[in-house]
Amino acid sequence: MIQRNDAETHDLQVATPTEGNRRVRPLFWRLGAAGLLAMVAFSQVAPLQIIPLAVGTNPDNNAILHMKGATDVLQSDLIFQQGGTTGWHIHPGPVVVVIKSGALTEIQSDGCMVVHPAGSAFFEQPNEVHNVVNQFAGVTEVYATFLSPTGTQPLIPATNPGNTCGHYAPKLSLARLWVATAAHSCP
Repeated sequence: MIQRNDAETHDLQVATPTEGNRRVRPLFWRLGAAGLLAMVAFSQVAPLQIIPLAVGTNPDNNAILHMKGATDVLQSDLIFQQGGTTGWHIHPGPVVVVIKSGALTEIQSDGCMVVHPAGSAFFEQPNEVHNVVNQFAGVTEVYATFLSPTGTQPLIPATNPGNTCGHYAPKLSLARLWVATAAHSCP
């Protein structure tokens, strides 16, 4: 137990700031405040962040994505396992497709095939019968944006037209013509 002895007194001296310290201390406070403000300012989230999910390029200078009437928009992440397929189908509206990884083979209604590699993009027009297959040696990831008349399904099953490549002359868009010359083959 500590007992207080009134007889003992301690001389405590409080240091008074020198003239130099009086000038330096506010400077340190200002620098600290400025540093804190800078940290807060740079840690703020930008008012708009665009985070790319997949980026693709299409050389077609005439992409037409036109809809009449009310439109449903569906953005989807499609994951095709090796050998995965959509089956023969059509879309009631235009579709924008970006290949994020892997590659997709599109079998067109004329029986010809177009390979869409990672980093490419293509457009599908309404009512074009086609099938899409992952013939790549791994998983293929695709982002697709479907524009459909309100209330319709974005993918409608269709029958295989049974055409053989080279024996049918479909209308090709410039993008498909460009891709066709680069990676066009018959089954």
